Amino acid sequence: MKPGNSCSFTIKMFLALAGFFLIFGLYGSTFASEKKENILAQVGPYKLTLEKFENQIQSLPPQLQMALLRNPHLKEQFLDRWVDITLIAQEARDRKLDQDPEVQAKIEDIMNAVLAQEFLHREMDGKVRITDDEIETYYKGHKDEFTSPESVKASHILLKVPKGADDKAWEEAESKAEDIKKKLENGEDFAKLAKKYSDDPGSRDKGGDLGFFTKGRMVPEFESAAFSLKPGELSDPVKTEFGYHIIEVKEKKAASTKTLQAVQAQIRQRLQKEKQQQLQDELIKKLKVKYPVKVNKDLLAEDKSQEDAAQPKK
Repeated sequence: MKPGNSCSFTIKMFLALAGFFLIFGLYGSTFASEKKENILAQVGPYKLTLEKFENQIQSLPPQLQMALLRNPHLKEQFLDRWVDITLIAQEARDRKLDQDPEVQAKIEDIMNAVLAQEFLHREMDGKVRITDDEIETYYKGHKDEFTSPESVKASHILLKVPKGADDKAWEEAESKAEDIKKKLENGEDFAKLAKKYSDDPGSRDKGGDLGFFTKGRMVPEFESAAFSLKPGELSDPVKTEFGYHIIEVKEKKAASTKTLQAVQAQIRQRLQKEKQQQLQDELIKKLKVKYPVKVNKDLLAEDKSQEDAAQPKK
């Protein structure tokens, strides 16, 4: 791991620990029970058991979980960070920082977020089930989402003609394109000629390579010529608004549709999210009846007006 990446990961890990361990580990059940437990670390009255440690790792973002799996030594760093945070938090309490109104407001916001997340998780657990029939119905109705259109991989050499050029300039570009095609037909390397003659700065240094593209990506004349060629074939000089092109097709891919089996997991996940969102919307609608909610969005507009007025005029 590079030094820069290590520093970045440590910061992310520290913040993740602050969000997870401080809420669950310190503001939850602070003391370990009297029964025998595997205590990983203890700072003053605060104890971290192996079980709680593993549970918190499972609660971390997937990228952090993967990093910990790839490098077991990071678990030790993770544990060390818990100790550091707990030490700092304990000192903050001794200095009565937890009684500061601004800090209490921040803690309340974090607690609300955690409680809401945990409540939704428990409320929806087991309520969202996606059947195979639902997956198949979605697949049949959205096949375009799983279809890859026909594509072609090509290279080109462009002899550019400036906008507004006269007929002579176009004739000279066409003649030059025909000469280059003869060189190619005589066995000269396409990539070398592209680097030497092409006026397309985006592909010239890559030997004219345009990669794969589908219909609708190129100007009509270029697209028509490219899709009509077979792999290995060269085009005659093709006139477009940019000038004359010599096109060589490298590879073609026919249109294809992924099978239901290949996208089944993807569809299941999508439908689960949709159903979860629907349940959440219904829950929030009920809660708004149970608890009074007042929102004054006009204040946001007033605040923006004040910001605009404060901006210096240009």
